[in-house]
This record gives sequence, structure tokens and C-alpha cells, in this order.
Amino acid sequence: MPRKQLVRTLGLAQILMLGIGGTMGAGVFVLTGHAAGLVGPAVILVFLLAGLQSLPNSLSYAELASSFPVAGGGYAYISKATTGILPFSVGWVSWFSSMVYAALSAVGAAYSLKIFLPFLPIPLTAVGFIALFTLISLRGSQEAGRTQLILAGFLLGSLGLFVILGLILPGGFSWATFNGSGGFFIYEGTIENMVKIFQAVTMVNVLFVGYEVIATTAEEAKEPGRNIPVAVVGTIFICALVYCAVAFVALGILTIPQLAASSVPLSAAAANFLGGWGPPLLGLAGMVATVTSLNTASLSSARVALALSRDGYLPAFLSRVHPRLKTPLPAILVSGAFIALAAISGDEVFLSYVSNFGYMFVVFFTNVSVILLRRKFPNVERAFRTPWYPVTPILGCLGIIVVEVFTELHALVVGIGLIGVGLIVYQLRRPVGRVVEVAAQTVEAARHEILVPVANPLTARGLIRMAVILGRAREESTLAALSVVKIPGATPLELAQEMLDRGENGRKMLLKQVADYAHEQGVPVRPLLRAARSVSSGILGVAEARGGVGMILMGWRGQLSTQRVAGSVVKDVVYSAKCDVAVLRDRGIEEGNSGRVLVPVGGGPHARLALKLGWDIARAEGGSLTALRILPESGAVDMEVEMEVLRQLVEDVLEETPESLTFRLRRDESVVGGILAEAAEGGYDLVAIGASEEWFLRNLLFGSIPDRVADGAGCSVLMVRKYEPAAVSWLRRTIRIGGW
Repeated sequence: MPRKQLVRTLGLAQILMLGIGGTMGAGVFVLTGHAAGLVGPAVILVFLLAGLQSLPNSLSYAELASSFPVAGGGYAYISKATTGILPFSVGWVSWFSSMVYAALSAVGAAYSLKIFLPFLPIPLTAVGFIALFTLISLRGSQEAGRTQLILAGFLLGSLGLFVILGLILPGGFSWATFNGSGGFFIYEGTIENMVKIFQAVTMVNVLFVGYEVIATTAEEAKEPGRNIPVAVVGTIFICALVYCAVAFVALGILTIPQLAASSVPLSAAAANFLGGWGPPLLGLAGMVATVTSLNTASLSSARVALALSRDGYLPAFLSRVHPRLKTPLPAILVSGAFIALAAISGDEVFLSYVSNFGYMFVVFFTNVSVILLRRKFPNVERAFRTPWYPVTPILGCLGIIVVEVFTELHALVVGIGLIGVGLIVYQLRRPVGRVVEVAAQTVEAARHEILVPVANPLTARGLIRMAVILGRAREESTLAALSVVKIPGATPLELAQEMLDRGENGRKMLLKQVADYAHEQGVPVRPLLRAARSVSSGILGVAEARGGVGMILMGWRGQLSTQRVAGSVVKDVVYSAKCDVAVLRDRGIEEGNSGRVLVPVGGGPHARLALKLGWDIARAEGGSLTALRILPESGAVDMEVEMEVLRQLVEDVLEETPESLTFRLRRDESVVGGILAEAAEGGYDLVAIGASEEWFLRNLLFGSIPDRVADGAGCSVLMVRKYEPAAVSWLRRTIRIGGW
């Protein structure tokens, strides 16, 4: 089955700002003081060395991301180069590194906000930021890229002002303060100075990993062959220049102990030359800076999870791309939850070391991938080639080894432990996956019965024909035809049921006719005659008592007016049944072929169920299925992108692309008008349509769109509602993630 592709929406400016914002935020505003406290003025050299060490890595990423522009970053490249446990380990560590870095950024944003609201707890505030940017990620990479362009632009402007004003205003930069420690190096021995410098390089090295952030979103980049190399290399140079300038000015305003002691060192420095305006202004800039990192790291982590899921290492649902939002929605939500858990610690230094270890692990094998892929795919067109190959990727690997020697021990232990957990997950994923699959199949098999309430001889035959078609399509399904007799309140149900069982009546004759027809078609039907206080309570009671009922199939005659729907038996069942419900608006389905099926495709669970049932019906009848998507009549629409979205959604539901399946895009001023026009022009036998989000309203059967289609279509219409637990249904309706 083809992979579900993301849509290319990111231009050069957005990609560059994703790289800059993804690395710069936490670095300047959170870690500058810690690094300065460790090495003094030599922090400028630290930033230069970190940038220099990152340059070979960025060149490797520039070649790979422009030559293989797919989601996943370093994991995607090592997966192309080799197979087995190594690609999984790289992807696993890459995923968690991105999430930890996002947590670090959220903690940095929380510290910046604390300047304005000192009473706010750091962990809770960080989780709030994570929730906000998870929602932004849900809206799509274009929205995230647009947000990044604004935030990173504001960040660069703020830091530029900090440097310029810090150099020219009274109370700003002073050579006396800069040289207050007695020299550029603050330790006596060369070896001790070098050890401390490399420790600081290890701490701040994570502030240059914009190339990994860019690579993980390469599948969404426009003109990747040109834009990605420019953005990757440009990120390194711009970040190094800004870091050094900011550190230089800060060291000339505050002493080393003051910088080391402050959790917001730049705000403290700005207070010297901007007075009372300094802390809030730099606090705002710091908050913007750290949330830019959070924005890109959140985006990156979800794309790595998507890539791992595509390759079967993580559950398949994580690779689903939402048809309307065009984002990997499940991957975003799961990654957001893990980011929030990591942020609860509130320890920015520890999070920095852990994320650095993870990123360097991934980058090491990305450098290796350059060499392996040059040999494996020598004829692939490479828009950008790493200069001085193979010296450059080898230097990148050696630099990473040197840097990681100086990682803090407890962060190293956590990183190695993370790899160990990943190896366990790798070994267990297949047996656990088989157990889950068997359990899911067992649950599905246990709910294989289609319950068909029948009352009117005029609708019973068409209804049972539809049930027979579904029964043939699903070989494991069984049918139960139910007739409910309403009993007055004064009559004991047990006595009424006994009288029904013994006597002869029209209900039994109807059930026999239904059963005889089904047997002629080769599908057994179990007739059920039940007494109940009301017809709807009888249907719901049987469905609940039998346990194996997976769907209730009912019929509807006449118009779907609000007066007829409210309080009807069918509406009570649609509203209350704890299983799937389908309602057939029959316009002659029993009289001829019902194999030409039209399904309007949306992204919600009800539309997915309609698509499955529509395909079952078309397959059982030897017919064809048309998947339809209605687009706005006015406004610019990329038809190729929309067609790809439609194909991906259908493939995700059906897990195949049958030859008898047709994809249709139609532009119309209304969804209902487009569906009815297509149904009339295409000569379809049946329209299968999922409930809209208003199905829970008492005066609508399945919602305004399905109800109006059922009223207006010239062919039969099957309306369906997928069962969801009440809490899930309410949440989805509230945030309206699903489609109609």
C-alpha cells in the first residue's frame, strides 16, 4: 500500500526560520548563563567550536535532505542505507530527543513567563505551552511554518536590539566587566580549561541542531533541492553569529557569577542598560525564543513518529494523515503527551544534556548514512553534494565522539538507558503486535451479528436484502431479524412474551418471510420476536442482551422532517445504541442491482464506516465504488493535492486500492448539492454516507448533510453512525477534528 505523503507547503523563509527557531530559543535565554559560569569569556569560543563541530554534520544533512526529502530526518536516511535494529534505534532515539528538546524549550518559556507572573509554577506553565503548540501543530505545517516565521523574526530582531543597545547605551557593555575574571580563560591549567570548554560545548551543542529539525520536515518543503541546503547551512552560520554576539555583550554587562546564578541571564543584563523595561522586554523575547524551539521540536518529533509508524516500528495509527488538516494527527497528540511528561521535571540543564546525547547519536549515524547511500544509490540525482567527501562526514563523526566524552554521567546513563528500552521494544514489537491483532480480531469476531428490526412488510424485503448483501461480504457475519411488540404497562412482560411465543400472528409470518428470503440467498437468519414496553427499548435491550451485535440495520420511509425524526423509534436507536447503526432509505434496492455505490468521503469515524460498508456492498454485488470529495466552488484549490488526500484517506480505510474503485473530486457551492448532483449524473444504485457531527441532536436523524441527501437522492441511501464511547464522541465533537 502506498505511503501516505505529506503536502509540500514550506518555503525557504519558513524552512530557515524553522531551523533557526528550532535551535536558538533555549540556547541564548536559558543556557548562556550556565555555559558562561562554566568557562567565563571563553563561552564565545565554546559557541564557535560548537558551530564548527556542527558544520560537517549540517553538510551531510544538506545532501541527504535535498536528495531524499522525506519525513523522519536522520532515521529516514539510515533506514534507506541499512535495515534491522540500527534504523529503529536511530529513529527511537531521534523521536525521544526531539521530545526532550521540546520539553527543554517549554521549560525555558516557563522561566521567561515567570518574569511577568512570578507565582506561576514552572512545570505547570511548561505543560500549558506544550498544549498550545500541540494545537498549532494540529493545524498543519504551513500554519506552524507561518507561526515560526513571525516568532523567529521577532526573536532575531530582539536579540539584534539587545546587542546594539547593550553596546551603545550607558550601563551596557564594559571592557572592565568583560575582563573582570582576569582573562579570556578562567582556569590556570591548559588541560583544565580545555576540559571545561568541551564540557560547555557538549552542553550547548544541542543549540545547533536546526539541520535535524529541517530534515525531519523535508517532505513538506517546496523545492527541497534548493531550499534545504541553503536553510541548513544558513542556520549554522546565523546561529553561531548571534550566539557569539549575545554572549559577548552579556559578559561585558554582568559578572560571571551573576550570569551563572540567573535562570534568565539576558533579562538581568538588559536591566542594567534599559532599567525597569529591560527584564520584561527580554523576558518577552526569551519567551518567544523558547516557544519557537518548542514549535519546531514538536513538529519534528511528530514527523519522526510518523516515519517509524510507516515502517512498522510503531503502531500503524501513528502514520495516519488527517485528510482535512493534512497533518499526522495521532503522532502529534502522542508526541505532545510525552513532551509534557518530560517537561514536568523542570530541570533545563539535565534536559539539555539528554537531548544533546540523543541528537548526537542520530547525527553520528546520519554522517555514516552519507557514505552508505553514496555507495548504495550512486546514480541518484543529488541537488547538493557534501564537499570534500568522505572527509567531511568522517570529521563529523569524530567531532561527535569527542563531544560526547564530556557529557554529564547521569545524562549519559539516561541516554544509554533509552537505547536499551528501544532495543526491548524492537524485540517485543512483533509478538506484542500479534497478540494485539489477535485480540482485536477476537473482539471483532465476537460482535459479528447484524440485528435487523422489521415491522413494515413494505420495507422489510429491501432491508433484509441489504442485510444479506452485508452478510455475504462479511463471511463471519450472522443475521438476526427482530420484531418487537409493544405491550401495555399493566401487562407483565413475561406473560406477554409467553403469549407471543405460543400464538400465531402476523409478526411471526413477517419474520418467516424474511427468513425464507435470506435462506434463498444462502445467508441464515435467526428470527426473534420480543415483547417490550416500547419498540426502541425492545431493540436496544436485545442488542445489549445478545452481546454479539455489531450493527443495527433499520429502515426509514417518507421524508426526514424534524417532526417525524424527533421521538421516533429509529432516532432513539441511533442516539442510544452501543453499537454501529445503519438506516436504509430504500428506493427500490430489492428490485435490481445495487452494485454501483457512491460514498462521500470525510475524515471522521462515521464517514470511515460508510466507506467500509460501501466497499463491502460493491464487492458483494460485483459492482463498483466511487469515493467522492466535495470542494468549495470558489477559491484556489490544488486539485492534485486534494486528489492525493482523497486517495490516502481511502487507502487508509480500505488498506488497498481496488481496480473497481474510482476517485472523484467535485466543486460545488454546497456539500449536499454536490453529492446530489453526482448521484443523479452518475446513475448510482446506492449512496452510503456517514453521520455528521449533529447526529446527537434530537430533531436530526444523522445530521443535516446525511438527512438532506437521503431526502433528495433519487437512489437508495444508507446512513451510518459509528459507535464511540460518550466521552470520546463529546471530545471529538467539541474540537471538531473529524469530518462529516
